[in-house]
Amino acid sequence: MIASVTSAEKKALELHLQLLISLGKEYFGMTSVAVIASKESLTDTLNYFISLLFEPLFVFNEKAVNSADVLKILLIFVVGGFIASLYRRRILRWSSSWVKATPMTAKVVANFGYYFIIIVTFLVAINSVGIDLSSFSMFASALAIGIGFGLQTVVSNMVSGIIMMFERSVRVGDFVELSDTLSGTVTDIRIRSTVIKTFDNIDIVVPNSSFIQNNVINFTLDDTMRRLRIPFGVAYGTEVDKVKQVILDELAASELYYYKGINEKWQPFVRMTAMGASSVDYELLVWIDWNTLKLNATKSDFLILIYKALYKHGIEIPFPQMDLHLKSPKGDTLHRSE
Repeated sequence: MIASVTSAEKKALELHLQLLISLGKEYFGMTSVAVIASKESLTDTLNYFISLLFEPLFVFNEKAVNSADVLKILLIFVVGGFIASLYRRRILRWSSSWVKATPMTAKVVANFGYYFIIIVTFLVAINSVGIDLSSFSMFASALAIGIGFGLQTVVSNMVSGIIMMFERSVRVGDFVELSDTLSGTVTDIRIRSTVIKTFDNIDIVVPNSSFIQNNVINFTLDDTMRRLRIPFGVAYGTEVDKVKQVILDELAASELYYYKGINEKWQPFVRMTAMGASSVDYELLVWIDWNTLKLNATKSDFLILIYKALYKHGIEIPFPQMDLHLKSPKGDTLHRSE
């Protein structure tokens, strides 16, 4: 107010102020005057900072945005983020007590609820300061162009993740094989990628599109009973029935863990697969339960049993042989077998 009056009026006001201070010293003392002056100074300082909060920082779509608006948006985001995180933690915690809920279902509900709350928080924060959401149309168009050209892979993985969550062809806890060198247990399915833990305890992050576009072997999708194939070979001249009987007898007398039920479909058996260049090839087939994989005998255990059984009964295990013919300078042929 003082800055808007004339110099004469300003001088008169200053004289009145000095008069009031003198009267205050005479009737109330120096302490009271100092307290009054400090209160006035604190009030003026506070009003100054409050006025700074409402001074426009920038103009967006004909709407002046000030510091108070920015603080309001940040506060709403903090509250919304806290509610979203609390929701996801509570859902994952309560899912452990749900009888029919699987870890995959709990993660789907928790993740979608979390992102929904974040999106609602963003819309509420923008509307709270009076910004029209239609003003984001240009930004949305530019973002769509960027997604179309530069974010194809990211969008593909995100859409694949949503499909996987609803289709449930791959779930947390499943044992999958994507290639000869990539197999393991699914430990987490995220919106963009899936984490697979191998037998070597290595976590591999795989893009979700790999599960949609490529062939995936899921060993535990519907049934956990799996057939294990163990190939081996014997020398020509060995009786077929003897080979089968020796292997099955030794297998029955062993302590290896495999299915031994009354169902004939799941009984172990031996079959001939080929007559190779150096051996007659066979295959032992046994059934195992994938859920008890740690208890199951591995392919190595069955190979060791087969080797010991053949050695014990004197059945020859052949190795590749080669006939080498060398010609001498005189034209004679030297024959050598290997």
